[in-house]
Amino acid sequence: METRTRERTSRTSKKNKKKSSGNIVRTLLIVLAALLMVLGTLYYFIIYREQQRQQIMNSTTFHDGVTVNGVDISGQTLNEAKATLAGTAEKEIADSVHLTFTCNGKSYTADSSKFTITCNTEEILNEAMSLAREGDYQALTAELKDIKENGRAYTIDYTVEPTGVESFIHSFADEVTTPATPASFTVHYPEKSTKTNAYDTSDLGLVGEEAKKAGLGADKQAITDPRDVFFDFTEPVDGYGVDVDALMATVRTRCESKDFGDIEVTMAPIHSDVTVEKLKESLFLRGTASTTYKSKRRNTNRCHNLEKACGMVYGTVLQPGEEFSANTILGDRTIKNGWKPAPAVIAGGADHEDQPGGGVCQIATTTYMAVLYGDFEVTARRPHSTPSGYPNGLDATINTVTGYIDFKWKNNTESPCYVFTWIDTKNYTVNCSIYGQPFPETFDEIELSSTLVEPLEPGEPEYEVKSSLYSPYWMLKNNAVKGSIYESFKTYKLNGKVVETKSIGNTEYKMHPTRYYVWPGYAGEPLDPQYELKANEDGTLSLANPDAANSTEGAGTGLTQ
Repeated sequence: METRTRERTSRTSKKNKKKSSGNIVRTLLIVLAALLMVLGTLYYFIIYREQQRQQIMNSTTFHDGVTVNGVDISGQTLNEAKATLAGTAEKEIADSVHLTFTCNGKSYTADSSKFTITCNTEEILNEAMSLAREGDYQALTAELKDIKENGRAYTIDYTVEPTGVESFIHSFADEVTTPATPASFTVHYPEKSTKTNAYDTSDLGLVGEEAKKAGLGADKQAITDPRDVFFDFTEPVDGYGVDVDALMATVRTRCESKDFGDIEVTMAPIHSDVTVEKLKESLFLRGTASTTYKSKRRNTNRCHNLEKACGMVYGTVLQPGEEFSANTILGDRTIKNGWKPAPAVIAGGADHEDQPGGGVCQIATTTYMAVLYGDFEVTARRPHSTPSGYPNGLDATINTVTGYIDFKWKNNTESPCYVFTWIDTKNYTVNCSIYGQPFPETFDEIELSSTLVEPLEPGEPEYEVKSSLYSPYWMLKNNAVKGSIYESFKTYKLNGKVVETKSIGNTEYKMHPTRYYVWPGYAGEPLDPQYELKANEDGTLSLANPDAANSTEGAGTGLTQ
């Protein structure tokens, strides 16, 4: 009995152990399944959805539902969409761009090849490609669904420029059009003087009240604009036919509003844009100057030379970059060439003598100041050896022989300039006016000034041996002349206010010591005033101070120079 009982107990124990082991396995399987579910859920929400999000964001094709001008580009790359739209939407736009002109009963059509059409296709595609490229997975999928269901429609915008239309219009309009003739001008050249063989510019520049005071005719008194004296203006002449400029203005308006189709071309008078008033605006008085010859008006030879020189310089036209040369224009000043003897500076300013063409330096000085006022480039200028009645530091001289001393300046503007010189016989002035393009916006006026830098005192007297003299006779060659150095300036102004002041440079007028002619063998002894000689007009010499002589010795010596 005990044995059976033990066996029964043993079998029950084994069954219980086996049952317990099975429960543990089931539990482990359940836990494992739950873990797998958790891992799967984590994978779906963390890894898979992120991969899908990245795939959506990095897609190189357009999403389903995207259209441009009604053309579906879903699933296409950027380049594929460009090609698609070029053959569809852009072609339709180009086909719509044309204008048909009806002129004199005939029609002429400018197709799209005569226009430059610029579409914003690339901008539209870039905008469409940016759809559903940002946000989390849920937001992206929701946006993709909305795009697919509701669509995203884009429209290409474009601009039109009629780059080839004007030449197209000319192809049919020129045959029926007489173009307008613009206003024009030429330099007014007065008649030549038989006296000077140059243009007669006496009192030519006087207008209005000046002309009236000078006693000139009513025609000159009626002129108020000096440009009407120096230039001959021709009024514009209207044309008739197709006004291409006006028609092109209509074409541009139609292009801006994208209003293509038909244009009726009307024939009408054609007015020139170039009027006399506009021409005058381009002929700006850049520089003008005046110098007086009143104190020398009685020297008829000098007046003749001034009139001749003014008539030769008058009307000179300089193209941009071209140089003015006084000696080239005036030529050699000789009797043969029609110049008359008049006082000219010699001996470095220590003396004067009559030379053919004497006095023409006044033309150079007057022109020089006008050039400075006009802000032109001076390329060659020499002052007088000594102040000659002009503003110190602002004079210019030329030599009577061409090429030795010249006055030159250059037209440094982008337009031609016109030089006019004339004589005012009533006020005894030499005048110069230079017309050309207007000043730049930085200034509208130039003022000239000079400042004494340094006076130059004469040195010790100098003695020059003259073989025709004998002791104790002597002659005065020249009195002492003080010299000086001046610095000149150009002051630029705008609306009356100083903008800038520039130095023109220094001008030196030579000093001259007293100089004497003495006899050979002179040893430096004092010169006795009673033996001073002077030259007579007939070439002989006589005592300069006869009252100072103690005797008649030497009087009427008969010495020749």
